[in-house]
Amino acid sequence: MKSLVIFVVSDSLSEIGELLVKAGKSCFERSIKEVRFHPFVDDKPSIDSLLDLAQQENGLVVYTINSSELRYYIDTESKRRGIPTYNVMGSLVETLRNLTGEEPKHDLKMESKLDAHYFKKIEAIEFAVKYDDGKNTSNLDKADIILIGASRTSKTPISIYLANNNYKVANIPLMPEVEPPQELFKISNRKIFGLILDPYHLVNIRSERLKAMGLTGESNYGSYERVIMELTKAQELFDKLGCTVIDVTSKAIEEIAAIILANIMRR
Repeated sequence: MKSLVIFVVSDSLSEIGELLVKAGKSCFERSIKEVRFHPFVDDKPSIDSLLDLAQQENGLVVYTINSSELRYYIDTESKRRGIPTYNVMGSLVETLRNLTGEEPKHDLKMESKLDAHYFKKIEAIEFAVKYDDGKNTSNLDKADIILIGASRTSKTPISIYLANNNYKVANIPLMPEVEPPQELFKISNRKIFGLILDPYHLVNIRSERLKAMGLTGESNYGSYERVIMELTKAQELFDKLGCTVIDVTSKAIEEIAAIILANIMRR
């Protein structure tokens, strides 16, 4: 039985590869010595360095690279050096079984179902990252859930939590100075959830955020007046949309997600 080191390589964040490897590692606990995560790898010298390490340490390179040029480079260089690699398309469990010689714990008949389940989760996480914090507001109809609310109302952590449960989530920050995306008015309000927070609680959260950024006294972002204005404007939009509103004050992320999912299931 071979002891294996897995290198999870990505040209952005490595959550996608991390999820896959965790799924595979749970089946091969005795054989996998270590898992190393390498996000933001976006050039050939960095790839060469990682392949050198993988060659020295009996490594498997699991990668999620957007650039077709870099994907081709990894494929050709790894084959030249005799290093096994795994792209997200394919069966990770089968790859690990071949490399370690260990039989997986789960029934191999379930392998395709497991792969489909994790691929769906990966797709949802990719979607959440792409549509986080209003970075992308086109094709919002593709989302299963859309979260809107003022800054620091837990939109991102709720999005990631729901993505881990296979839901495609977009989240959009609301600011009085910026018009909300018009696409919000063109899709079903059943998938839109407005998040609100007690103003005093929100002031405290923002004040701590400003302190952490070293911006105390340099911004009205944490002022009570600013918070009241943002929450009022947000509520006006919620009323126009007719969406479900959730008060997230003192609620855990899991509790908020459960409320959202309960609404989705009822519909």
